[in-house]
Amino acid sequence: MNTHTVGTGVAIIICGFLWRLYYAANFYLNPDEALHYMVAAHDWRGLVGFYQTATRVLHPPLFIIVLREVFLFGHSERMLRLVPMVAGALFPWFVMLWVRRFAGNAAGLCAQLLLTFSPTLIDLSTEVRAYTLAFLFLSISLVLLEEALDRGSRGYMAWFICFLYLAILTEYCVAWFAVALGIYALIRLWRSPGPRGVRIVWIVGQLGALGIYVFLYVTQVLRSSHSGLLGMYDTWLRGGFPQLNQHLVVFALKGSFRQFKYMLQIPLLALLGAIAFPYGLYQLWRNKAPLYAVLIILPFFVACLGAILRVFPFGATRHTAILGIAIATSLGAVVASITRNRVLPILMAAVPMILVWNLLAIDLDQTIPRYRRQLSSMREAIRFLQNDVPSGSVIVTDGGTDHILGYYLRCPDYDYHTSDEPYRMRQCAKLSIVIAPPYEFGGLAELRETLSQVEEKYHLDQPVWVVAGGFDINVSNPVSISRPFGKTIAVFRSSDWPAALATQ
Repeated sequence: MNTHTVGTGVAIIICGFLWRLYYAANFYLNPDEALHYMVAAHDWRGLVGFYQTATRVLHPPLFIIVLREVFLFGHSERMLRLVPMVAGALFPWFVMLWVRRFAGNAAGLCAQLLLTFSPTLIDLSTEVRAYTLAFLFLSISLVLLEEALDRGSRGYMAWFICFLYLAILTEYCVAWFAVALGIYALIRLWRSPGPRGVRIVWIVGQLGALGIYVFLYVTQVLRSSHSGLLGMYDTWLRGGFPQLNQHLVVFALKGSFRQFKYMLQIPLLALLGAIAFPYGLYQLWRNKAPLYAVLIILPFFVACLGAILRVFPFGATRHTAILGIAIATSLGAVVASITRNRVLPILMAAVPMILVWNLLAIDLDQTIPRYRRQLSSMREAIRFLQNDVPSGSVIVTDGGTDHILGYYLRCPDYDYHTSDEPYRMRQCAKLSIVIAPPYEFGGLAELRETLSQVEEKYHLDQPVWVVAGGFDINVSNPVSISRPFGKTIAVFRSSDWPAALATQ
């Protein structure tokens, strides 16, 4: 790799990180992010206690360990998001190193640009989530596997296995690439066996990976399904699975297109990307890299099969964001073909196109719109709760908003555990917080029923306060004019809106 290529790649990494740093400094923690924080901050009791605690977020446990170590440096939003931000800016570099091996510098550069400045991946890497860290581990393993197979090196193969394990222990979605890499490596080793030691290390490593998945399935997935925590597969993730009477081919085609919609975030751009994707595979096949074309398309098939078997969703959500690596690789091959493998035209077009891309990008489903995510508004709401709501008041909130309050009110004894007790109450910041069963209120009718249940259970004879501000605010704030944070989080007394609650 020459100095020019290194300099360009490093410049892209720095720009990508600074872009993410700006976002991280201006947005508050959403409910899922706050939950990750609370789980990591929980008082663990031994190794078993740690594992039981860490796996309650329905993700493998490694990110919780990393997040807990971050606490040594601070608890601010920006600090909590530091690891995902660094990983989000860095993993495209390793993807570039991998792509350039079989598709050239231009394709590698294009893949790095797409993954670094994708509006979706920028948002994902500015949240307290494990995804981009898993992508980093996986992208490093891609490079290491190539080195191991090309050099016949047991050492590189052992390092590949280590980083693959780290990826597996960080996020479940890497399973689709893990399976694809297994098939790819098996074909490579069958066609060119190489040293016996390399094959032994690879076989042992594959058995170890399978063992990790079996262990996670038995100790986390089964436990979660028995406790009903996977009910989200029948609610907001329902579209990621085949529906009744839906043809599986139709589901596969729609699901595949949704990956482009998620990655590219502009409908027209998603359509163009989906049309260009097969051409990129053709270019790789024609340029004597057929195995890489197979490796790129395999994760789509495996992920789709996972959804058909109702193991994991296959839709326009972060759960299959890792397929963006395959999309960027194929589209990079397309751009390299158009520019005749010249880097300069790509760099000249990149700046204006990236700016327009992010300017026109629409907010994704299942995310909080940016106009509602302003950190300053959340801080105003928290100050109002601390200073204007009388001490000892009863606060009624939904499950998602409760996570946010747990972080921003700095509740030391926050109980994040899923409880079978409906409308449980906890004390925090001199307030009595009652958590309603739903993750977010579905509307006024649901809020009215919640208030009725709370008043009956706790025999309340005075108005309570309602706080709702998770992923969706389906309960409008009747006093939002006087409280400018109303678009971010609704805070009002139940008596502020008696007519609306009575007539709904």
